[in-house]
Amino acid sequence: MKKIFFGIAIIAAISSCKKVEGDGGRASITGNVLVSETLYINGQEVDTVTYSGAKEDIYIVYGEGNTMYNDKIEASYDGSFKFEFLQPGTYTIFGYSEILHKGNNIPNNDDDYKTLEVVSKTITISKKEQGDLGTITLLKNW
Repeated sequence: MKKIFFGIAIIAAISSCKKVEGDGGRASITGNVLVSETLYINGQEVDTVTYSGAKEDIYIVYGEGNTMYNDKIEASYDGSFKFEFLQPGTYTIFGYSEILHKGNNIPNNDDDYKTLEVVSKTITISKKEQGDLGTITLLKNW
């Protein structure tokens, strides 16, 4: 009788565990990073080029409502990235754009400044799914 009760208690405990987003699963998220870079000379836009986001840092947030990232990877030489071994759930993937803000004193640019702005996408994946996030385009203004 004790063995039956103990067995039922173990089965109930295992079945009541809810897996949350994070490491330890079989799902993955892939994507690609592009960088769109604008060159300014003397306050005037001169050229804009787009290229693969090699070595750009890409961040992942597990679940919804979290404010801190859980993991970070560096994009490959061709701008591709892959977060592997994830549990089913919702994930936010993001990177940072560098935005130039021009000041009033254009000739010597001494009051120009840059800010980092988040570029993010959210995806929900199921068990063993290979989710494709698509392309994240980061802006770099110089």
